[in-house]
Amino acid sequence: MQIALAQIDPVVGAFESNVKKIKEAYQRACLEQARLLLTPELGVCGYPLNDLVERSEVFERNEKSLQELMLLTRGQTCALAIGHVARSPLPVGRPAQNVVSILEGGQQVFRQAKTLLPTYDIFDEARYFEPAQDIQLWNCDGYRVGVAICEDLWGSDPQLGRKLYGKDPIQSYAQQGVQLLLSLSSSPYEWGKWERRQQLHQEVVRRLKVPLLYVNQVGATDEVLFDGGSFALDSSGNLVKRLPFFETAFGMIPYSDTSQCRIETPQEMELLTRALVMGIREYFKRTGFQKAILGLSGGIDSAVVATLAVEALGADHVIGIAMPSQYSSTHSLEDAQKLASNLNMRFEVRPIKFLFSTALREISEQRGKLAPVAAENLQARLRGMILMSLSNHDAALVLTTGNKSELAMGYCTLYGDMAGALAPLGDVYKTRVYALARYLNQSGGNPIPERCLTKPPSAELRPGQTDQDSLPPYDILDDLLFEYFEKGVPLNDLERKFRMEDRTKFLNIREILHRSEINEYKRRQAAPILKVSQKAFGMGRRIPIAKTWN
Repeated sequence: MQIALAQIDPVVGAFESNVKKIKEAYQRACLEQARLLLTPELGVCGYPLNDLVERSEVFERNEKSLQELMLLTRGQTCALAIGHVARSPLPVGRPAQNVVSILEGGQQVFRQAKTLLPTYDIFDEARYFEPAQDIQLWNCDGYRVGVAICEDLWGSDPQLGRKLYGKDPIQSYAQQGVQLLLSLSSSPYEWGKWERRQQLHQEVVRRLKVPLLYVNQVGATDEVLFDGGSFALDSSGNLVKRLPFFETAFGMIPYSDTSQCRIETPQEMELLTRALVMGIREYFKRTGFQKAILGLSGGIDSAVVATLAVEALGADHVIGIAMPSQYSSTHSLEDAQKLASNLNMRFEVRPIKFLFSTALREISEQRGKLAPVAAENLQARLRGMILMSLSNHDAALVLTTGNKSELAMGYCTLYGDMAGALAPLGDVYKTRVYALARYLNQSGGNPIPERCLTKPPSAELRPGQTDQDSLPPYDILDDLLFEYFEKGVPLNDLERKFRMEDRTKFLNIREILHRSEINEYKRRQAAPILKVSQKAFGMGRRIPIAKTWN
């Protein structure tokens, strides 16, 4: 039995386009004499739909697509497995279900709703879908085939910390004597997740002792990035085949294949780069914009964002704006100009020196001298105003350049450097930004000037300013923030750990975390952040702003 995997990039709401991609893959599967084609979870309508599920048109468009794809299978020996939204047949509960249907011979021969509905991190499926009441197997040429939808096989994920579900689909598959397991997924990318994903499915195979075929989508929906990396495991859990990461692909898998092959281990920094590039490209493509504009300060963050944007959109579609003030160093302008030249992107210099002096005088006329922090933020807001005005003029989207460390500490200015449409580095800590810059130079001909990597980071909002005037060294700060935000380590344990490592001389942990907490209101107003970690600021993290949290 030959089974085909179609690693496609469905777009939310683009029913006609998504069906076209499925049709093209199905026609190829028929030509290559596949018995079955697998496509990703909710591949017909795109994932995640969120509140679009509440619109009645969603059911009508899914049903129309289903009928169209059923006709495609008439007279063919290849069956088609598709993911779509369907009305729940139950009289109570949510009106929709997340479903996989097997289409064959012009008919829907099998239907299975998703059993485990994730409600954590970015997932909120219990808000929209009603879970399956039972789990059935599909009889394919005498084989008992289990058809799972993503989370149905993730119930034992140790990273969840505890068992979240009262039902275990894997146990049901075992009791029914499953002989082959299929998984249709839309599993988002995170740093290091590909390995955890593979190991988790290998554990499933070891429990059931049957081969497993896993198909995942690629593409990006707002902050959520999908990395593909579809794979096949034999009945011993050995990796038989894996499709590429971050690109559409088609693969043929012999069901009887138990031969191992040498499959290259992906490098995490390469995957991170491809994730961010894809996230930028898809955000612009799916929102209908072609140009990006960003402030080039001569610092490491803007240099990395510019390099990623050029890779994603092309140099002709990226505009860098340097906006020096009286506090800007000459080397910052030189580094910004050199970066733009290396990337062959458009570059403009728009000084804010006189704008700042005028605004400072007008604002201070009745209030007296502005507080230092207000004067610093005024510069950032003038730069934000320039970028947003040019954005309107050029029909371009502004990319913000702040990183996760800065967002965590509130080391950023609302309506200033936070103004924009997308924050590519908002889930990347500062230390990893440096590592990413080195990788981009190594793999792309050194576009980022060396001085960007070696000079002390500075916002240059006052004479001689550096980030470490008000922040701990980033290597220490990032370790603390990672432990606090992503691992949820309690305060007392953090104080004990950092004291044992003789690092508390650099920081007051309580003060740092308090500062982080009181800046929640800023993060709530940040541009959408491309999610590349287990716990990103944005849609997957819900913390009240108005709270008392000591």
